[in-house]
Amino acid sequence: MNTAVGSGILLGIVSGALLGVFALPMKAVLRWRWENTWLMYCVWSLLILPWGLAFLTVPGITSVLGSVSSSSLAGVFLFGFGWGIGCVLFGLGLKLVGLALGTAIVLGLNNALGAILPLFLSHEPVIVTAGVQALIAGVFVMLVGVVLCSWAGVQKERESAGKTADTVTSTNSTRRARGILICVGGGIIGTCFNLALVFGGDLNAATLKAGASELNANNAVWCISLLGGFIPNVAYCSYLLTRNSGWKLFTPRKSQLDWFLAFAMGLMWLSGVAIYGMSVQRLGKLGASIGWALIQSTAIIAGNISGVVTGEWRGTTAKAKATMAWGLFVLILGIAVVGWSAAL
Repeated sequence: MNTAVGSGILLGIVSGALLGVFALPMKAVLRWRWENTWLMYCVWSLLILPWGLAFLTVPGITSVLGSVSSSSLAGVFLFGFGWGIGCVLFGLGLKLVGLALGTAIVLGLNNALGAILPLFLSHEPVIVTAGVQALIAGVFVMLVGVVLCSWAGVQKERESAGKTADTVTSTNSTRRARGILICVGGGIIGTCFNLALVFGGDLNAATLKAGASELNANNAVWCISLLGGFIPNVAYCSYLLTRNSGWKLFTPRKSQLDWFLAFAMGLMWLSGVAIYGMSVQRLGKLGASIGWALIQSTAIIAGNISGVVTGEWRGTTAKAKATMAWGLFVLILGIAVVGWSAAL
């Protein structure tokens, strides 16, 4: 394995770890509701910080954007907008089918499609090499790990609620069916995040031509795609804030800590995204596929470990914990297989 590939895999793992724990500060929010925190997190992570990063790392960012065709910019923006819709659908789906089942559907589809689709939608024809075969095998192993982790979540919810799995995830079959469809839609549309990077090739090239370093070449893509994702997220939060009379909670009195926590969430998430862009640049032609599989699985691992550390699994049976441990082990195995595909 050459140095570039090794550093790309390491960057992907660091990125996934940040993306897996970025929401931890939300546990410490005192006064705000979910929609207050998520709105300000989006303002930082999808608007202010991406553009600040682009201005710092891309020489003449405004000239770079002006040098790229409007159709290329529109494509990146629309993929970002689609990803934003996927985020909203994810949130709605979780309310209908529960965290475990919703996460399994959304992250399973997101992981698989986000890694495989770039192979077929890139400008170059797909050549089924040993590396591509290993990548597909690694993604399959990761899907098994996602299912195991999600089943552990089902066991945990069942134990904490003292109910059967059917009553935990839904109150009736119609609600469950609607929730599953929404989660499927969210999982599919959520892959637009990675596709924005794949179709941002012209913007990436213009960034490099302007003198940006290879590791920062995707930062111009992020500021356009995340701007697209900003719109549906903020629209949904604004709807909830209006319906629930939550705007008044933004007053500075007693909410200073909540403002800081939302900023911390945005900083961690955007840092993970920026590092993901660096990882893709180092992983070669299959960078978007390999990097996506790496960060998704690492994020699941980091999220589950943070749940253990913060006491979310306290009081659950050894059976549920063992299922989760097996799920994490299989995910790590999948990461190893995907890393091997990069070396091939």
